[in-house]
Amino acid sequence: MTTQAIRLFRKMDGLFAVYKPQGVHWKHVRDSIESNLLKALNSCPPPAPQLALQFQLLSSGENNSSKDLVLSPSMLPALADHPLVIGPQFHKVHVGVGHRLDAFSSGVLVLGVGKGNGLLEHLCKSHVTRDYTLEGEFGKATDNFTDTGRVIEKTTYDHVTQDKLERVLAVIQGANQKALITYSQVDLRSQEAYDLAVRGLLYPDGKSPPILTGLRCIHFNPPHFTLEVQCVNETQKYLRKLIHEVGLELRTSAVCSGVRRTRDGPFRVENALTRQHWTADSVIQAIAHFRKTTRKIRKSEMYRQTAGQMNSSTEVQEQTRSQTGQSEQIDQQHFELSSPTSDTVVDRETAVTMTVLVMRGPVRWVLWDVKDTLLKVRRSVGEQYCSEAERAGLKLPPAQVETAFRQAYRQQSRLFPNYGRAQGMNSQVWWTGLVRDTFAQCGVDDPALLDKLANNLYHNFCGPENWEVFPDSNSTLKFCTALGLKQGVVSNFDKRLEGILRGCGLLTHFSFLLTSEEAGVAKPDPAIFTKALVQCGVPAPSVVHVGDHYVNDYLTSRSLGIRGYLLDRQDCHGHLDVPPQHRLQSLDELPTRLKQDAD
Repeated sequence: MTTQAIRLFRKMDGLFAVYKPQGVHWKHVRDSIESNLLKALNSCPPPAPQLALQFQLLSSGENNSSKDLVLSPSMLPALADHPLVIGPQFHKVHVGVGHRLDAFSSGVLVLGVGKGNGLLEHLCKSHVTRDYTLEGEFGKATDNFTDTGRVIEKTTYDHVTQDKLERVLAVIQGANQKALITYSQVDLRSQEAYDLAVRGLLYPDGKSPPILTGLRCIHFNPPHFTLEVQCVNETQKYLRKLIHEVGLELRTSAVCSGVRRTRDGPFRVENALTRQHWTADSVIQAIAHFRKTTRKIRKSEMYRQTAGQMNSSTEVQEQTRSQTGQSEQIDQQHFELSSPTSDTVVDRETAVTMTVLVMRGPVRWVLWDVKDTLLKVRRSVGEQYCSEAERAGLKLPPAQVETAFRQAYRQQSRLFPNYGRAQGMNSQVWWTGLVRDTFAQCGVDDPALLDKLANNLYHNFCGPENWEVFPDSNSTLKFCTALGLKQGVVSNFDKRLEGILRGCGLLTHFSFLLTSEEAGVAKPDPAIFTKALVQCGVPAPSVVHVGDHYVNDYLTSRSLGIRGYLLDRQDCHGHLDVPPQHRLQSLDELPTRLKQDAD
């Protein structure tokens, strides 16, 4: 016969969500719920004891003095299965944990009991997105990216505006959408890839680095700001590092003061059980509420699509490839999307990107960054500035000058971005002012001497004397020219660039030079790449860009559909959203990549 405890246990069969507070380890949450469920099961009244037939020796009853004994049958309670004899009926209730949250983070934590432990695996395989609210604070950096870590740097943040922040976020999101397409393991030239993008079913196939499918600022009150993030395959450490990197791209520093998960697939924060409701009755109610949802997870179109995509036949792929030529003629009106749901992993921008990828043609142009890509300064700024100062009779320590230069450069860039074009300045006025500020911080107060040092150093960097061409630059540029590719420069440089490239013997390779001073905008503003595409006269997919800066070069170029490559000579970039085929440790690798694109 089914006991009350067993009936109660059968109701504890499914998935539910709780709200994990900050500062509490997920194991403590699990153990607390297991303890509460076990206590509820064992507090159920035990079943009525079974009666057992027993024979007792009793007197015959004829008289009290009779010594004759007879066997008398009777029904007595059997105590062999009594709780006081065998102990509690339940000794363990296993509660499984889904996507975990570390102690620093709070929010939705999905748990499973009984068959729900198996459903947790299906939840992970369905590649559902998760929503987070990230709280950040500008002005400092710590060793673990949190506001409670050891402070290693303090910076100013007065120059940060909401517009600049949203611009950086847009570039990061664009790059992650490209990564989502890359790791989806579908043929980007096929109609299948386009159909999946339109329906919002593109997701990483198997293991992939963390990918952001949505990123926006929902609160901005410097130094505090709040971001809303939708992501796949993330960790909380990665999200805290994201805040740190956003600060770096804004030329300041930032720490994460809070990570809060608001959604894990179909489980939302408003339905999560708070600590006072971690009881058996509340858990059973939550499981009953989500029972229909768990069935959808097991039978959802997205989960079926996983198997279908992995087992797609070669015949289907060939058929979709044959339709590529037709898809190239599809008008823009065919890419209108309906309003995405909360679980949609791509939006209209990604679908348009898919269109660009489907329609891409052969490479016709290669655009280049210059500094630290094709050439570099021969010596550090501190050493070169000290050499010029020594000619004027001053002896200064290079380390002091280097530190002063970095401080002056940050201040000058904040007050007068892009060589002060918006304030009516030019690059010569901007650089000479920067040099004066640098030496003034080192104790030089003679105005005439400051002017002399500033003018001399400005002209010293006009020619090739203080610049060194990387060994692989010339050979790669010659190879691209031999392939018949046209080449151009897109660089955050000033008007001296043409003379520098001429003196270094590189100018003849380029059809045009577009500097930020000439364009009036600087990377990471996509407008400078838009101007470059106008000069190229070809669509973005026919253009390759090579640069060494993650945001300025790689993310910005790829956000417009340009085939960006990130040059990482020292193998120091840890950005997981840059796939290996987009990385270059040497320019000598570029010819092979261009050949692969051509094939």
